[in-house]
Amino acid sequence: MSKSTRHSAVWCWTRRVAATQEDIWRERLAEKTSALIVHGRPDARTIRLEIYASRKAEAQHLIREFGGTLKHLNVDKILAKSAAPRRPLLLAQGLAVMDEHGTWPSHRPKPAILLRIGGAMAFGTGEHATTATCLRFLHNEASRLSSPWTTLDIGTGSGILSIAAEKLGASHVTAFDNDERAVHAALTNVRRNRCRHITITTGDILRWRPGRARYPIVIANVYSSILCQAAPQIVRAVASHGSLILSGILRTDEKDILDSFVTPTLALEKVVRRGRWVTLLLRQ
Repeated sequence: MSKSTRHSAVWCWTRRVAATQEDIWRERLAEKTSALIVHGRPDARTIRLEIYASRKAEAQHLIREFGGTLKHLNVDKILAKSAAPRRPLLLAQGLAVMDEHGTWPSHRPKPAILLRIGGAMAFGTGEHATTATCLRFLHNEASRLSSPWTTLDIGTGSGILSIAAEKLGASHVTAFDNDERAVHAALTNVRRNRCRHITITTGDILRWRPGRARYPIVIANVYSSILCQAAPQIVRAVASHGSLILSGILRTDEKDILDSFVTPTLALEKVVRRGRWVTLLLRQ
């Protein structure tokens, strides 16, 4: 990188709140962004909320509406930290994920599918319970299908689920996210993994309509309140006998999600709970 190269500015909005109010703040901020990060320990009385913004005006709006503090960040340091090696993760038989700079351990058999994912500031590098469980569900669902089949990835983040879908046999993957930074990171990861059948765009799930498209596998890993609001259009996108993978759900919101999605034609098939997070598999 030349000395004249400049990265876009990034601002970080931060606010510390009571741990007992986490669910309230997640719901409150869900309509503002899908990029909320929550820091805290299980026994802590408080948690720290963070949102990254590429536009200062966006960050200042958060300050005006929700209080908190604002900090201008050194993007070079953030990128350097995100590029630090992460340990390889074996998520399912023959499916693993590692960072873009890593080397698979020589003493371990190399998996048939090895995803190389650079997280940067996009969600989804395989470590989080929601992403890992979605990948396992996707792996199992893909084994039931014969090509060609298609996938819809709502709230794609780093693009990890889209990339996994193509590697597992999808003939085409349609994906979108409302965060432009996530879309940029996802497109970079798509190129890094040499995928050619993934279309990723910027889009708001609450304004999105599936049209006539129907998908054998639909994945939506977004916040509970957004899932509930978008439930009708998400359900319409699932093909006959297709599967729907839902995640990003807090345990306290599980009933609301089931009430919004389970219908006479869409049944709950499996639930995985890890910590405070829930991932659901439903089938038409």
